[in-house]
Amino acid sequence: MSPRLQFQGISKLFPAVRALDGVSFSVGAGEIHGLLGENGAGKSTLLRVLSGVYRPTAGSVLIDGKPVTLANPVAARAAGVAMIHQELQQVPRLSVAQNMFLGHPLTRGGIFVASREQERRAAEALAAIDPSIDPAAPLGT
Repeated sequence: MSPRLQFQGISKLFPAVRALDGVSFSVGAGEIHGLLGENGAGKSTLLRVLSGVYRPTAGSVLIDGKPVTLANPVAARAAGVAMIHQELQQVPRLSVAQNMFLGHPLTRGGIFVASREQERRAAEALAAIDPSIDPAAPLGT
């Protein structure tokens, strides 16, 4: 079975540092991998390449055996790649539901969906974690 995701010779250079140097590995469908290493080892940089935040200086990303250009996070999502960043940006004065949908608001036909629908979906997701969290409450509370 061919890999679902492949990194081939990924390098990323910044002005003062080589963050990635020829990284290659594959991930099969249904596999779970952990990236381990010291601070500065390049884990976050590699995932930012995968999620379209950074473009690699060299190398290729392949999905289902085909090279892809993940020019930005929107292109990455269109290719089926999404990333939940370790340090989430939050807006304390917005509701819990609004914070949950930051960066990917609910739309139908290009029109934003009413906040009640966001709150309903947020409550559904929160039920598994802590059903006492009110999705309409300001996050800061």
